[in-house]
Amino acid sequence: MSDILLSADDVGRRFGYRQVFSAVTLALRRGETLALMGPNGAGKTTLLRVLSGLLKPSSGTVARHGTLGFVAHHSMAYDALTARENLAFAARLWGITNTTRADELLDQVGLARWRDQRVATYSRGMTQRLAIARALMHDPDVLLLDEPLNSLDEPGTEMVLQFMEDFAARGHAIAIVTHQFERIARVATSVGYLVGGSLDGPETVDGRRPHAVSEKYRSLLAHA
Repeated sequence: MSDILLSADDVGRRFGYRQVFSAVTLALRRGETLALMGPNGAGKTTLLRVLSGLLKPSSGTVARHGTLGFVAHHSMAYDALTARENLAFAARLWGITNTTRADELLDQVGLARWRDQRVATYSRGMTQRLAIARALMHDPDVLLLDEPLNSLDEPGTEMVLQFMEDFAARGHAIAIVTHQFERIARVATSVGYLVGGSLDGPETVDGRRPHAVSEKYRSLLAHA
């Protein structure tokens, strides 16, 4: 069995005459957490959507060797439903019959107390936690996360980071878009820099200090 769960080979994406990025090549392996860094407008979210299959690449190929969960920048949760109802709806879409799965996940992300409360009453951080729980409903092999720590307080951030560590330790893989490598440094095993329409890396972190990764990122920006 191959360790590669998701790969992109010479992938590009354009919108009309605008080339967002080109020649992106990467391989996401079991146990790996890939941090994707880049300035606003660099195409990080677009790349995640291409990797997930929500967008077709304009060039190159994407190969998926497992199931995917995707947490977008916006939660896409239904405000009129409760957290439990949101997850029950997702379970039906996946054909999941385990009636306890939703409650288990809501407990895991710290929302058990509010599971029967409408999402319209949730804070941004609570909605973010719900989006993560929904992405886990079908027990995916790969998680694609777009700035998942946004709007989270310290306990919420710690919960998500611990979950990411456990998820990767079970042989899954994660790709996470972030502007602040320092916040996810402890879980990242590799990093790629999407700058100027191309991807530098991915390269292994190998215990490098967070400031060294951030320094390279700033250098790439200065020369873009």
